[in-house]
Formats: sequence, structure tokens, C-alpha cells
Amino acid sequence: MKEKVEAAIRMLRGQRHVVQTQVRGEKGTLWFEIDGRMLVSWEEMQDLAGGVYSLSELEDLFKRRAGMQASS
Repeated sequence: MKEKVEAAIRMLRGQRHVVQTQVRGEKGTLWFEIDGRMLVSWEEMQDLAGGVYSLSELEDLFKRRAGMQASS
């Protein structure tokens, strides 16, 4: 699992994206900030490495998640 996340980080950095790890919330959940504009979960990074999602699809998921949080 960790290897997939590391592969996703290497891939993004190879495409000149900035990836920073962040610990958030009371439970210390690990998130990844990409290009200072979106947050991606550990599971989403695994999916990115596995080809389940593209970066643009992850950005759409982030926007939907942010919209849902804003409306609640």
C-alpha cells in the first residue's frame, strides 16, 4: 500500500507537481496537498497510482468534497 502512494508521489513530482504530506484532524489522518490547491486522501493516492483515477478526476472529487463540506 505504501509503495503505491510513493509511486503516485514520484509520478506527480516527475510531472513537476508539488506534493506535500499533511496530517489533519483529531485522528491524524494523512492527506496529500497537490500544487497547493487540492487535498487528496491516502486511498485516492493509491487509486491514482493504480490508474483508477487521473489527476483531473481527483481534482473533480476534491471540488465535490469541498462543496459538500461548505454546504453542511
